[in-house]
This record gives sequence, structure tokens and C-alpha cells, in this order.
Amino acid sequence: MHQLSLFSGQKVEFITSLHLTDTSNGHTFSSISHYCVYFRTLSEAEIIRYIELEQPLNCAGSFKCEGLGVALFEKMEGDDPNGLIGLPLISLCKGLRELGVNPLSV
Repeated sequence: MHQLSLFSGQKVEFITSLHLTDTSNGHTFSSISHYCVYFRTLSEAEIIRYIELEQPLNCAGSFKCEGLGVALFEKMEGDDPNGLIGLPLISLCKGLRELGVNPLSV
């Protein structure tokens, strides 16, 4: 509850890094993804109810953006919302393509 109280009314930036290595040739790909979440000003009752409904305390930031966590936000901003969950999939696909692996190839 304390962490969500601190986020109330704030912009919170999440930074996720990704590094891929092609072990056959040593080529690498690295990226850093930034994603910002703007929290609404939250009442104590809203925070308590959210925690009761979602049980998010084992998650980074104590919220789940893919569930009711969206009700905590004014807006979300960034290139890849998957980075907020843990793995920036857009960057991953870009890196795989740069290393010669097309995720859509047959």
C-alpha cells in the first residue's frame, strides 16, 4: 500500500533493458526501453480496494497494468507497454531481426 501511496499523483518511469547475443558469431543487440505511467491522485480507499481485488503486491510497482491497474492511471506513455510487464517485445523482435532471426519467418 505504501508504494502505491507514493505513486499517487506522480509520473513514474520504468526502464527495462534487453541484451541479445548470437553465440554463433558473437554479434549482439542491446536496447533500453522507457515507459512512463502517470498515476491519478488516489484515495486510501481506492488503493485498499485495488489491492483486495488484484492482489498485486508481488508485482513490480505493486500494480498490474494488464488488469484493474489501468484504473489507477491518468495515462501511459512509451514505445512498448510490454516493457512495463517485464519484457519489451517490440525491442526483442527488432533485435532478433537485426541478428538475422525473423519472428514471422516460416
